[in-house]
Amino acid sequence: MHRTPEIHVTGLGFPEGPVALPDGSIAFVDLLHAKVRAFGESGVREIATLPGAPNGMRRGADGYLYVANNGGIAPKSLEELNFAEPQIGGRIQRIAPDGSWSDFATVLPGGKPSRPNDLVFSPEGELVFTDPQNWEVLGSDTSAYLGGQLLAAAADGMVRPLATMTGFPNGLVFHPDGSLLVGITMEHRLVRFPWLGDHVGPMEEWCRLDDRFNPDGMVFHEDRLYLTGSGGDRVAILDTTGRLIEMIDTGPGSDPTNCCVHDGRLWLTLGIPGQLVSYPL
Repeated sequence: MHRTPEIHVTGLGFPEGPVALPDGSIAFVDLLHAKVRAFGESGVREIATLPGAPNGMRRGADGYLYVANNGGIAPKSLEELNFAEPQIGGRIQRIAPDGSWSDFATVLPGGKPSRPNDLVFSPEGELVFTDPQNWEVLGSDTSAYLGGQLLAAAADGMVRPLATMTGFPNGLVFHPDGSLLVGITMEHRLVRFPWLGDHVGPMEEWCRLDDRFNPDGMVFHEDRLYLTGSGGDRVAILDTTGRLIEMIDTGPGSDPTNCCVHDGRLWLTLGIPGQLVSYPL
């Protein structure tokens, strides 16, 4: 289905991770410009500039913004990647309401480079995040790809592994039934993990999209899952069983990377075009 979006911000580098703030503005990261910004009634404001490349973001119960920083890699186009100078080790960072920031979790298990991608808070308040590791080799030397992993960071910043994964683990969300859903971008599917408090149960496939849909960021709102497909230029709307309800066509080259719901609208970051847009629900 084709809908007409309202375009709010243009001229961004590679936006991701939209988050609704208490004042009604929408915060988002920009991988290419290494910034966190917010859009509101007065326009766009800068919240923070970070080293590396902020990739995903959530707001914690403490009012801080938590950022998955991939260490310094960002798409400039569908064919070209930008590497920040200098690169940093992938990590989780925390931004205070006044814009000051600090490292929250810097020691990550698994292969290197670590490239934290997206994150979500568990029912217990821990951060659960995906790390697709050296995904920059995909397409050029796929045999060198280390695979991905699912990690958890405790309140003290200590990180533990939850699961090893294949095919570029990306966006993730907790299902209303308490299980954890993770998108595997290169395999065009979402998988489900039983959430067992401090670890996960066996992984199983929850739903499979068509081969032109590469799952990216996602959010549950009421009884619907809104799933961006950065590869495929669409947003899938699924019910709680994984059944496809509707497919929103966001247009050729739109590259929808992530989403949030606020004030009756679905807010999307469009990566390659460098835009923040919204659709009425």
